[in-house]
Amino acid sequence: MVSFRPTSNRVREVASGSPLLVDVEFGRGHRLYALSQGVGSGGPEGSPALPNTGALVKANRDGTFAVVAEGLNQPTSLELIGKTAYVVTLGGEIWKINGVSH
Repeated sequence: MVSFRPTSNRVREVASGSPLLVDVEFGRGHRLYALSQGVGSGGPEGSPALPNTGALVKANRDGTFAVVAEGLNQPTSLELIGKTAYVVTLGGEIWKINGVSH
């Protein structure tokens, strides 16, 4: 995951180490959370990840990710509201994860 400003050519790495990130959101206290679809299936480019390998992760200040929830089935979208994460899966399910942002 990287950050950049519209008026600059400089790119800064924020965190790395989680496969196939598909969404990034700010949580409470400006903590950065990301949704990993999971381990690649080995199919053509753009193929979904393997089932049940996705995770919700948060960026640590040292540039690593900490797993908040794992075993997600091909997540595609994330919305954080207060301390709750809502995750939409490739199959159209909506998963609610409580106690995300402390």
